[in-house]
Amino acid sequence: MNKPTSIYLDLVRFTAAVTVFFGHVSGSRLTGGLFWQMGPYGPEAVDVFFVLSGFVIAYVYDTREHSLTDYAVSRFARIYSVAIPALIVTFILDAIGRTKSPGLYSESWHYVWHGRISQILHAVTFTNQIWFNNLPPGSDFPFWSLGFEVWYYVIFGVAMFTAKSWRIPAVLSVLLIMGPKVAAMFPIWLMGVAAYHLCKRVEFSVRLGATLCLGAIAAWIAYEVYVRHSGRPIGPNWIGRPPIIQDYIIGTLFTIHLIGFRTISHIPGPLLLRLAGPIRWIAGATLTLYLFHLPLAQFIAAESPWSSHTWQTRTMVYLGVPVLVFIIAQFTERRKDIWRHGFQTLFSRFQRPVAL
Repeated sequence: MNKPTSIYLDLVRFTAAVTVFFGHVSGSRLTGGLFWQMGPYGPEAVDVFFVLSGFVIAYVYDTREHSLTDYAVSRFARIYSVAIPALIVTFILDAIGRTKSPGLYSESWHYVWHGRISQILHAVTFTNQIWFNNLPPGSDFPFWSLGFEVWYYVIFGVAMFTAKSWRIPAVLSVLLIMGPKVAAMFPIWLMGVAAYHLCKRVEFSVRLGATLCLGAIAAWIAYEVYVRHSGRPIGPNWIGRPPIIQDYIIGTLFTIHLIGFRTISHIPGPLLLRLAGPIRWIAGATLTLYLFHLPLAQFIAAESPWSSHTWQTRTMVYLGVPVLVFIIAQFTERRKDIWRHGFQTLFSRFQRPVAL
């Protein structure tokens, strides 16, 4: 993980979040179908997120988070600093928005208003996707992926910090809790872990690195051309994740690209270093953009006095949401050190020996 690679990962991470944003708000319901072509790329961006997550977690465990407490505190602070505010804002905006435009908060797009307590409890505990659950909290549909990723943090932590004699039973227990749907995506996350260790241990030639980096992009483009004419592959429904075949295709291609980029990172390195400041800054709002964009866009469209096809509503959604996200990020993930301190204090109390 050299500095150019780290900056590039931040850029990719934010770009993936922007892709999800456009994919969700470009439908006719919110913006009259402007940029509807972006819709199919949202799930692919989530596959990129999973590989990136595995790569970064492997890196931080290898370099600085050597204890279970450090590992857990960092994960709790990272996720809850955005997830808790997102849940609060989502249910407040949903309650207001649906009174003004109930048609935008309908079951026609799988929105469910009743059972809010259950939605919140499952979201806070990240059990919203285990086994056969599919419980989005209000209009925050992107929250589904946290119901996968957090369990990957858990199983990685169990595998790394559990005593050898208990490791296999503990890992199997977590897999059993996760269920087949979440477990089926776990190898994609592990691709990121494997990519990190491969980059650390193997020195590829520049020619091979360029081939992997650019070849993966070329193959990705070829795949998009193919599915445009033949349709996207659908996997078995029994796992509850029909796009699973595509998930593996995109996960594999991005993993290859990532390995190749790490090898040739010195070539774009000077440019990335010059742009490090702006890239780091926008990347500091990635999770906030991911978790807040749909409830905000939904609320803006509901409160807009104009229809979704007008330039006024489109401007408020496409420009207003990012502006609000960067403001909110100042109080969420850019303040995760406050959450980290709180979790460190909490964990230290549990670890403190009891006086007899």
